[in-house]
Amino acid sequence: MAEGQLRDAPGTTGPAVGSPAWFAWLDDGASRSFAFRSPEGVFTARKERRRRGGAYWVAYRTAAGRQHKVYLGRGEDLTHERLVGAATTLSERIARVEPAGAEVLLLATKWFVPQPRADLVPRPRLVARLNAGLATGRCSLLSAPAGAGKTSLLAAWLAQVDRRVAWLTLDDRDQTADQVLRYLVAACQSVAPGCGRTARAWLDAPRPARPEVVVTALVNDLVDLPAPGVLVLDDYHAVRDPGVHTAIALLLDHLPPALHLVIASREDPPLPLPRLRARRQLTEVRAPELSFSVREAQTLLDGLSLRPAQVTDLVERTEGWAAGLQLAGLALRERADPSSVVAAFTGGHRLVADYLLAEVLERQPPATRRFLLQVSVLDRLCAPLCDAVVGTASGQELLEDLERSNLFVVPLDTHRVWYRFHRLFADALRARLAREAGPEAVAALHRRASAWLGREGLLPEAIGHAVAGGATEDAAAWVEALAPAMFATMSVHRILADGLAALPERVVRGRPMLCLAHAWLLIHRVDLEPATAWTEAAASALPAAGDAPSGTDGARARGAVAATRAYLATVSPDTAPELAVTWAERALADLPPDEPAFRGIAGVSLGQAALASGRLDRAERAFAGAAATDRAAGLVQGSLTATTQQVTVLRLRGARREALSTARAALDWASAHAVPSILGRLEAALADLLIDADDLDAARPHAMRGLVAPREFGNAPPLVLLACLPVVRLHLATGDAAAARALLDDVGPLVRHGPYAMVTRLLEAAEARVLLATGDGAAAVGWATAVAWTAPVAAAALPDLLRFGAAAVEAGAVTPARVLVAQGRVTGDAELLDRARVHLDAAARLAEDAGLGWLRLRVLILRALAADARGDRRSALAAAGEAVTLAGPEGVTRPFRDEGEPIAALLAAREQAREPGRGGPVAPLTARELDVLRLLAVGRSNAGIAAELYVELSTVKTHLIHLYGKLGVRRRTEAVARARAIGLLD
Repeated sequence: MAEGQLRDAPGTTGPAVGSPAWFAWLDDGASRSFAFRSPEGVFTARKERRRRGGAYWVAYRTAAGRQHKVYLGRGEDLTHERLVGAATTLSERIARVEPAGAEVLLLATKWFVPQPRADLVPRPRLVARLNAGLATGRCSLLSAPAGAGKTSLLAAWLAQVDRRVAWLTLDDRDQTADQVLRYLVAACQSVAPGCGRTARAWLDAPRPARPEVVVTALVNDLVDLPAPGVLVLDDYHAVRDPGVHTAIALLLDHLPPALHLVIASREDPPLPLPRLRARRQLTEVRAPELSFSVREAQTLLDGLSLRPAQVTDLVERTEGWAAGLQLAGLALRERADPSSVVAAFTGGHRLVADYLLAEVLERQPPATRRFLLQVSVLDRLCAPLCDAVVGTASGQELLEDLERSNLFVVPLDTHRVWYRFHRLFADALRARLAREAGPEAVAALHRRASAWLGREGLLPEAIGHAVAGGATEDAAAWVEALAPAMFATMSVHRILADGLAALPERVVRGRPMLCLAHAWLLIHRVDLEPATAWTEAAASALPAAGDAPSGTDGARARGAVAATRAYLATVSPDTAPELAVTWAERALADLPPDEPAFRGIAGVSLGQAALASGRLDRAERAFAGAAATDRAAGLVQGSLTATTQQVTVLRLRGARREALSTARAALDWASAHAVPSILGRLEAALADLLIDADDLDAARPHAMRGLVAPREFGNAPPLVLLACLPVVRLHLATGDAAAARALLDDVGPLVRHGPYAMVTRLLEAAEARVLLATGDGAAAVGWATAVAWTAPVAAAALPDLLRFGAAAVEAGAVTPARVLVAQGRVTGDAELLDRARVHLDAAARLAEDAGLGWLRLRVLILRALAADARGDRRSALAAAGEAVTLAGPEGVTRPFRDEGEPIAALLAAREQAREPGRGGPVAPLTARELDVLRLLAVGRSNAGIAAELYVELSTVKTHLIHLYGKLGVRRRTEAVARARAIGLLD
């Protein structure tokens, strides 16, 4: 379901939502589910039945392993408005979730728009100034010292502005561009849930994207805001990182006209302010404008029995500083003699802080004073957390009293659940606490906070307090609890890395799951040698086998270690498929069903081991199962990794259409969970499938997204090269060999001399194809002659070829022969053609044995060209015809176009030579094809043929495709009848 139309498959449309046909489809008993997609969000709708009869629809969406649902109603209730409303509700609900997945990393209260207090002093002159700037400018800047009333003014102004407001409060922890941009995207999504998904996707990756990449994606989304809006960055002075300033400057330069940026800061930010001033696009409100006038101060201090002269004196002493006047008002409420308060109220910020402690804190009841000091260790407060830290049950009452008394607590949500202290007040309280209580007492408070936050699932905060409190074991436990989230979202990697770095190494090495967290952080960067060392450290930390029976935490850890060992055995330079199978089976035996992450890893490992062994059917089943397991658990990264491998296997088998539909379905599902580094590999695979069909325009955006993802995040050289190859194919297909050469020259230094020999071969083979495209066939032959690995491909090379996919199979089994055939045709050198035949015969055997339809097609095309060059026109036409028969059902055309005029001439000659009703096969059947034909004639199923011949089911399917092509039929019954007619079954 997209754009208000029901679609059965990509490119098809069904009934429009709300039409009679739509409601008829909903009522049809065969209609069980549909997927809905809109700018407001996505979900899957399922029809469910009540016990007493009747059916109703429910919308489901899974995020980070947690399922959310919204009741839709009966079929007649499912209007387009109903569906959009459900999508919006689910998006907002997921955005509010903190304990699981990526959302646990962000404090939703940072984008809470403050509400104006009922007793706020009206400041119409400043509101009018901001309104004027909103109408004519791009940006408004409120720059003034702490406590000047910037946030209060913005709250009052925004309450009367008829625009959507996205708010972000920055603090001292926001010191990386990644951190600030992540919160910025979340703030924008708080008012437009569909906004910023691409930017968020760039952020959720192993390493941070360049700020300009994320900002560009965000700006592109902001252009389509449904209504004008205001974006506020409060407390911008807390940011010190130059990368953040660069990102905000880019945002400011390219801000859409419908969005107005407001920055509140204690100092001028390092942004292009002079340019904005020159263009009259900047509205500035500074300390002089924010300073309270005597009249405003009289309103603020009303009820305190001050004479006009005393109010004037306070305004002069504080220079109209709002926080100073408010502090003075608090002190005046406790003193009978206003004159002494006014006379003593002087000094800079430090004196004001001292005065605050002496005149406010010291005058509180002992219980309140103790409460304030003890909870000052917290960055944000809620009643249960305060109770846990202080050891009382009066937190809610005290917080409400503090708010009512204007005692510098700020509500962070509309439900008055979370609060924070005014920062000056918090700093003063913490300094007093450290002097009065001492370091051990402060550490104890941090430990109590950590315990509560950990129990509530607020793990990043729990880790920070545990470290601050010296609670090493608690910190280790919370890091361990957070670790599984790395398989749901890449965004936890940095928090995990920081948490692990804060722990003593002996503690990490004593916990197998912490060792594995280290290992997987390294695996995701393809840093396999230290990853293997940490995996072995995890194994050393396991309890003895007899101490960890099935179902226990020890068995889970043992299974997790085994799954990691299995995966490493399939991705290390010296792949070991048999060992991988052993470890994966041990993992599955130890891991319970509710451990999807490591069960998925074990499944992927089994698939990669089967692939390396040439058992494509088994590999495909394993990858499909692992993808489904991870998808059901919301583990986006694991699911897309497995799906990418599944698509690779399908393409190798020659099943391009099935591979294409599988890849597109996975990308559609991942649209709400996009992870560029993982999506990039699937995007590249999809690009190759589209190029195979010569759909270059459709392939280009996928290829470019596949190229950008690993390079932008600094991924390992093997991933960079694999992402480059579809782009090289595109350049060569469009005749731009120079661009292809430039791209390979750029990648070459990253790839050569690495631990993976096959990666170097991939690069060299791509360079040889560029040489052919530029007409330098002699140089290409020199390459084919000089490099040691161009001996005909052998079965022993299969594991190393298949784990790098079709590109490696082409590099090892096709490209050397292609170079020799091309140059042999040009020069007439029979020796080159003979050498090409040796390569092609070896490649044909490999394709036959492993069921590699993709390789067989390319062998047939090159055999046709080689035979034509030798003058064997009959064999050339037969091979060309068989290639067309093999490629046609899958829509594959690009491999023919890549060979240019020679293959085109052969295909044209074949068409001219064909006679209507012509009998007999176009080429002799192989011995194995005859075996399959005889079993087909006695009624064996595909599975029965596979069992009797001891081959994979995919191999049988490949043989049948060849048989049908040679016999000129489409069905098994036609094949048997045709074979009997020409005497093949006598």
